[in-house]
Amino acid sequence: MSETIRRVDERLGLAVMRVSLSGRSLVTYARDHVTVRTPSRPDFRDGNTLDLLEPPAPDDLARWVARFEETIGVLGADRVRVRWEVPLSSDAPAASPVPDDGLLAAATAVGLALEPTTVLLLHDLVVPPPAPVAVAPVPPPSVIDPQPTDRRWHAATVLYRYDGEDTDDPDAWRTWDEEFVAWSVDVQRELAAADRAQVWVAQRHGGPVGRATLVHDRQGLGAVEDVIVHPVHRGLGIAATLVHTAVRAQRHLEPDLRVGLGADPGSRAERIYRRLGFVPHATVWSASRSSRKSSTP
Repeated sequence: MSETIRRVDERLGLAVMRVSLSGRSLVTYARDHVTVRTPSRPDFRDGNTLDLLEPPAPDDLARWVARFEETIGVLGADRVRVRWEVPLSSDAPAASPVPDDGLLAAATAVGLALEPTTVLLLHDLVVPPPAPVAVAPVPPPSVIDPQPTDRRWHAATVLYRYDGEDTDDPDAWRTWDEEFVAWSVDVQRELAAADRAQVWVAQRHGGPVGRATLVHDRQGLGAVEDVIVHPVHRGLGIAATLVHTAVRAQRHLEPDLRVGLGADPGSRAERIYRRLGFVPHATVWSASRSSRKSSTP
């Protein structure tokens, strides 16, 4: 009987997107999909998804939406979210991909919007030009006295106000969701205390101006997330220095660690990551819309 031979890194793009999930999210593996549910946070979009192990056929997309509503939507998830990945060559250009015509038409027919994310994997880590900052790790909560830890975590948390590379306006933080960010940071504290995450902060002129997190799953896969630089201090190489420092430190502890990250296709962030030695691996497509059952208790 012949067996299908699969690449070792097949579906690694979706796996990178799930590395930072904590015990608050329930992950269930099936033959052709992975279900991710976070009952305590129906508004956590990356924590309430159906990850398909193969790109869906256009005629099957409506069926997957129905599956989402029946399994995750009943828990109150505020958005339908179905994801799949399409391989990219390592020399693919940093540009927005074109969706499959059939899938685009099928998605439009059921009210879904398609959004791509480029997942890149580290090939050879490149040392970036020096940046005018001091980068240091934030100690996990269980390692030192809670009070100084809280101050460091607070400094890292404040920078979430400037998440998103389109947010070059220092006043744009006024629209941030403070309650959800607090929940996210609490999850990150749990991961750090469990030795699954390390937060790094960049300081300039005595104050925090950037942050990054490296999360790993204890099974050889890590992901860089939450790379944020204050708008006033962008363009100085701070993001590159943060990512390089975080990855180098974790790979010193785990030399065989595979490291990935996600970026908006063609974005400034993707260009930074490519210069650091990350290469394209896959496009992860997210098909989403407001859930018809989002009002379910």
